[in-house]
Amino acid sequence: MARPSKQRAQASKQIKVAAKSMSNVGKKAVDTAGKTAKQVSKTREAKRARKSAKVAGGAAKVAAGAAVALVKTAVDQSRKGARTVSGSKEAKTARKTARKAADATKKAAKSTTSAARAQTTKTTKKARKTASGAKKKTGR
Repeated sequence: MARPSKQRAQASKQIKVAAKSMSNVGKKAVDTAGKTAKQVSKTREAKRARKSAKVAGGAAKVAAGAAVALVKTAVDQSRKGARTVSGSKEAKTARKTARKAADATKKAAKSTTSAARAQTTKTTKKARKTASGAKKKTGR
């Protein structure tokens, strides 16, 4: 069984790796969101919405219809983006490292308690031995 200090070090290392991979996932999500926004602005609905807003100053109904279509398109694109992020290499790495960090932390906690238990048993035995030795000396 590894030393508790070594296990704690491994756990903290795994936590750092997990944090880094979470950061990578965040970056990937931001990139995907940016790409999604670009794609939405290039869509036919977005162009139509811009055009109808320009042309129909008073015709709010037309602009509203185009805006609804734009919102639907944006939602669809966001879903695609979310799938891209969750299936990305960064997300998979983050899941793995988070699991490893949790396991390492659990292992470190377990080894620390077992080491403490062993130390307590050892100390108790030593104390009993010392006490019985002292009792024998005074009894003479």
